[in-house]
Amino acid sequence: MSRIEIEKRGPIGEIRLNRPDVLNAMGRDWPADMLSAAAEMKEDPAVKVVLVTGAGRSFCSGLDLTDLVDGEIPPPWFHEAEFAYRALESMDKPVIAGIHGHCLGGGLQIAIACDVRIAADDAIIGLPAALEAFIPGMATWRLPRLIGMGHARHLIFSGENIAPEEAHRIGLVNRVVPCGGLEDELHQWANRYKDVPTSTLKWVKHLTNQALDLPFEGFLTEMDEAMRIVLDSEEHQAARQAWRERKIRRRREGEK
Repeated sequence: MSRIEIEKRGPIGEIRLNRPDVLNAMGRDWPADMLSAAAEMKEDPAVKVVLVTGAGRSFCSGLDLTDLVDGEIPPPWFHEAEFAYRALESMDKPVIAGIHGHCLGGGLQIAIACDVRIAADDAIIGLPAALEAFIPGMATWRLPRLIGMGHARHLIFSGENIAPEEAHRIGLVNRVVPCGGLEDELHQWANRYKDVPTSTLKWVKHLTNQALDLPFEGFLTEMDEAMRIVLDSEEHQAARQAWRERKIRRRREGEK
């Protein structure tokens, strides 16, 4: 049984954390496993949208403390894990996290590296690192960008868990649904995104990843290049042709 499973259903791919016996805790092999899974999804042109989910009762309970205590997770592990999160964050496809049960510590870091987060109403969400004499890695960089400095600092300083409704209120998750409806909701969102032209999705994600880091002038240069490429794409030309055909059809219908 793979620690991370991959499933592809047409244009929708799924990366499923698969250690349900430990609530999908992140063990010594997690960075390499996630990097491999993300690379496979990124490189498959048939996959348009990627879901990240957890098997069993939880999304991810964070670091596997048994591996940590046994010396299986050395300090370099935390550096390597950041590149695994980044692989989700920088993938040129929409990535949607489906959160249920425990979403703690590194589990929340996985979720905030995704583009969109859908939470079941049984989710337990938090960053307990500070209470355990840890630092929650680059969540200290991502979380303020996502929910603002005040909310981010409170979650990090307090280490307290919050309910999905509170996570929705502060912008940490996009939608809260009944636990039994999570899978359907994920696929509804994926189906919205899968039909958006690939070139548009790729460049919109590239630009929004830089939105808070580049000054206006630098961002404008990036936007100009993105606009040039997208306007030259076959998908955009096909959209223009469809606009022309609709206009002609409306004109003919108006003449009748």
